[in-house]
Amino acid sequence: MSSHDSTTATSNLLRGATLLHLDPPGTEKADLRIQQGRITEIAPSLKPLTGESVEDLSGSWLMPGLVVGHHHLYSALACGMPLPSSPPPTFADMLAQVWWKLDRALDEDAVQVSALVGGVGALRAGVTTIVDHHASPNFIQGSLECIDEALGQLGLRRILCYEVTDRGGAEKARQGIEAHKGLMDRDGAGMMAVMVGGHANFTMSDATLSAAAALARDAGSGLHIHMAEAPDDRQTVGEELVARMERLGALLPGSLLAHCVHLEPDDLRRIADAGAWVSHQPRSNMNNAVGHAPLSSFGENTILGTDGIGSDMLAELQAGYFRAQEAGDPWFPDRFCQALSASAVFAGEKLGVDLGHIQKGAQADLVVMDPVPGPPLSAANLPAALVFRFSSSMVRHVMVAGSWRLRHGMPVGLDVAGLDERARWTALDVWRRFD
Repeated sequence: MSSHDSTTATSNLLRGATLLHLDPPGTEKADLRIQQGRITEIAPSLKPLTGESVEDLSGSWLMPGLVVGHHHLYSALACGMPLPSSPPPTFADMLAQVWWKLDRALDEDAVQVSALVGGVGALRAGVTTIVDHHASPNFIQGSLECIDEALGQLGLRRILCYEVTDRGGAEKARQGIEAHKGLMDRDGAGMMAVMVGGHANFTMSDATLSAAAALARDAGSGLHIHMAEAPDDRQTVGEELVARMERLGALLPGSLLAHCVHLEPDDLRRIADAGAWVSHQPRSNMNNAVGHAPLSSFGENTILGTDGIGSDMLAELQAGYFRAQEAGDPWFPDRFCQALSASAVFAGEKLGVDLGHIQKGAQADLVVMDPVPGPPLSAANLPAALVFRFSSSMVRHVMVAGSWRLRHGMPVGLDVAGLDERARWTALDVWRRFD
């Protein structure tokens, strides 16, 4: 397949693939030259340079690397965990009886394994960047460094934060804020960035939310916080959420507000006017029965995430489309395609690199896909193909910053069988600590 070792080559030539552009949608058949982690040439036919690694991708589809716009990697060991004997009656009960039991049970080993397991799943779904929102109340200091190391081992780009909350008391809230500072002082070199995290308005006091916002403002990072995911948020706070964040100086440019299911059109307009982003996680909304997001009022500042239900952005896009159709929302395949691409724009702004495009100067974050036979792909039908034709099972190879990180479905340089064994025992240990 390759004339040289293309895993670490400084110059790679990818030949013969059909390039899939997401926003605006388009297709073309072209060769790509990649040097120093970036795309340097695109042309119908390029001649190999001396010593260059050459990859023949004839018949393959080549797509920009995908971005999970809002994730909880700490939930990677959740599948099969003990659940309440009867369904929790409210969203707050769901958090208390399920998700908060999980995050309290996480130690350093569990955080690392969760990040590795979630990261492998991301690569296999064609994801090259993860925007994570982490919580581990009994392992706060050092938790972000642990995730950074695990995702760095896999070669994934990452935007990290710790989920600050008062539910463990004022001291743990302070520790949560402090947890960000170690990585903030590092040069992420386009591979890592830090935001300041908050759980949600209803678990953060005025003082804690103000302190988190102050750190985010000083760092120029923005806040990453759950917003109006369920009615509990507004009901518990006793104040309009956007107004509260404005009052506390927490509605910052570059912030990421996850869910926004129970907001009014004027709230969403004020969020957009503030230069903040909204992330949509339809599968999580359905799983937690919190309601359908008001997509007709979501603007161009909308990105797609998973809220920890895996890392498969194609599955997320498809579920979101069908849920919108059921609800009568005017979000058609092209609009979901835009939101998928906007996730890369958001992440690129945080990391200081050009993501989500196959063009000269952009980062070489690329996904090689086995084609599904059918009608010819075009600008007109590519968004529909993402909904009705594509799946993560098509992913063959993944490149991040010019280096192959997934080859034939297997992460490069990782003992997957060993990780599987470790994950099984770690999950059982975590579940035993639930009570």
